[in-house]
Amino acid sequence: MQSSMLHSRILGTVFGTGLGRAACTLRPALVATRIVALQQECGYKTNVLQIRKGFVVDINNTLAVVLKRESSVMGRGTSTIKLEVQDLLSGTKHTERYRSGDMVEVTELDEHKCQFLYKSDGHLHLMDPDTFEMYEVPEEVLEDKQTSMLVPDMIVHLSMFQPDPDVPGKPISIKLPTQAVYQVKEAHPSAQQANKGTVYKNADLENGIKVQVPDFVNVGDKVVVDTDTGKYVRRA
Repeated sequence: MQSSMLHSRILGTVFGTGLGRAACTLRPALVATRIVALQQECGYKTNVLQIRKGFVVDINNTLAVVLKRESSVMGRGTSTIKLEVQDLLSGTKHTERYRSGDMVEVTELDEHKCQFLYKSDGHLHLMDPDTFEMYEVPEEVLEDKQTSMLVPDMIVHLSMFQPDPDVPGKPISIKLPTQAVYQVKEAHPSAQQANKGTVYKNADLENGIKVQVPDFVNVGDKVVVDTDTGKYVRRA
């Protein structure tokens, strides 16, 4: 399996952002051939509306990772989808536009369950809890707001792309759990009057983010937060 081969090859600085260019320099023809073959074996088609950041898509027989997706509604309810993508080999970025009914070829990636350890020098340090292999991943694979949601020991899923067994794998994205538990470090009294409904106040969590929590939440309490929106869900 690709995942077993990755465990023995992906260490330390091999996760540099120039990895795609290095792979292209070392064995460009072979890497390109293997990429096309991999796409044919592991790819599937889906509506462009299902595409999210971190997906690897086939654009004119070239694989690219989706960096950003935007949509806009045109006349008669037709949507235009704009994908900002980066070529996995050359590292070049460009924008692709689609209609809402268009289908896109997606390449499946290797998924690794990892434990987040710490951040250092622009990198996230992860560990496979089963094999104890260490991963050093550039912070830019996560959006800034999601990086702030990380706490030590959080279990995340790391997506890797490896077009050839002889070329080190490249980290594409990290998926956080949909919700996570955080401890309230500081709570600020609400200035609102308890007239009707729930009264909210500002609170600082252990990971440094600020959220609005119900007035009954106190310092030391643990709360469940949506890692995508950063909003309070409930008391843990």
